[in-house]
Amino acid sequence: MPTSLLLDFGATRIKAALCDTNNGNLFEIKSRLSIPPVQKGVVFEIPFKALLKDFLSVCEEYAKQYDFTDIFICCQMHGFVLTDETDQPLTEYVSWQDDSASVAPLGKPSSWELFKEEFSDSFKEITGLRLRAGFPVVKIWDFLRKNHYEKVKVLSLGEALCLAGKSFHQAHITMSAGSGCLDFNTKHPSKKILDFIKLHTGTHLEFNEVAQELKPAGEIVLHGKKVCIWTAVGDHQCAVLGAGNNLDSLSVNLGTGSQVSAICTVSPDIVQAERRHFFDGQELLTITHIPAGRVLAALMSFYTQLTGRDGWRKFNDVSVDELQNSKLPVFNLALFTDAWGYENGGAITSLTLENLSENALWAGLFRSFAMQYVRALDNLKIPGRKEIILSGGKLSQSNVLLHYLNKKTGIPVRLANMGDETLVGLAELAKKYC
Repeated sequence: MPTSLLLDFGATRIKAALCDTNNGNLFEIKSRLSIPPVQKGVVFEIPFKALLKDFLSVCEEYAKQYDFTDIFICCQMHGFVLTDETDQPLTEYVSWQDDSASVAPLGKPSSWELFKEEFSDSFKEITGLRLRAGFPVVKIWDFLRKNHYEKVKVLSLGEALCLAGKSFHQAHITMSAGSGCLDFNTKHPSKKILDFIKLHTGTHLEFNEVAQELKPAGEIVLHGKKVCIWTAVGDHQCAVLGAGNNLDSLSVNLGTGSQVSAICTVSPDIVQAERRHFFDGQELLTITHIPAGRVLAALMSFYTQLTGRDGWRKFNDVSVDELQNSKLPVFNLALFTDAWGYENGGAITSLTLENLSENALWAGLFRSFAMQYVRALDNLKIPGRKEIILSGGKLSQSNVLLHYLNKKTGIPVRLANMGDETLVGLAELAKKYC
């Protein structure tokens, strides 16, 4: 049977599977920890050679037992490697967690502050994205203010992995856009952004060719056989695809980097939402960085430290009836600066003598968590969708959350298709292109 290797290079884990490309069936599904970034203060980097070695080791492990002809990859969209014209790395792999651009030299503004000053009014119009310090373009601007090069090439993680073999210098549009440099409408690097960087650093940024469909991006040799690496795609888009979404659904992903999204033929320009590229020429209207897994994990850990008890169990014990109480405490869960709705950190409000109890606090936390998604879906302003598909994170299996979202939105809610969403999404792509 024709077989492809599927790889999801996530921030914390690498998930892998083989796929029968006749029917999309997955087998030999495995998961292991990713190489963690080396943290030095606000700098988060992964040694580039170690990254390539890790990629090859996964491929070799499968190639010892199975014959496959193609590799399909999805990965985090907001990390990068800078190389010279001959693809020799000038940096390590800079993680999306890196915050070096926000550090201000003594008595001077940070690179982030300067970039924001220049593009705060135009960035979303150009790129479709809401401007954040975590985007590669901001960190690249910071790096080039401190290191002079005449010309550098920007590679996303998927493009960088192709350097383990022979690169064909192709990048899928979902990954190219993740750099924060791509003009949403022209589908090419933004002249305005590139001119700004060159004016202030003297450096010309180069990019691989932007492919709107998947294309062969490189090849590696495994046990004497050439294996095609297809252009990597964004993990967000891949998860939306794998969850079973279409033009009739709304996607609610509760995992890290949580989002609500809607696939559109042409996405409307909405203040609260971002426009992202999807597959087959479609677009994705999305609100991202909704406080979810990362914030809940921190709160559960805090509760366990205080009480010695399991916070997740208390959270999961909340009932639908408890959520109907109109006088519950209200939690603002925007605890990190890039969070949707962030102002000055999180808060608990509407506390009274009547609701100052452990059960009321847990119910208030659950309802506040759920109401984020109700508000986000309302902000998308996409009428006529027939269902909400729930995926990602521990709470996607919660019947209480499912029923509560259904009650508050008036739209049927169901769980995503069985299986890991990103691997299922990659299987769909493998079926189409092989």
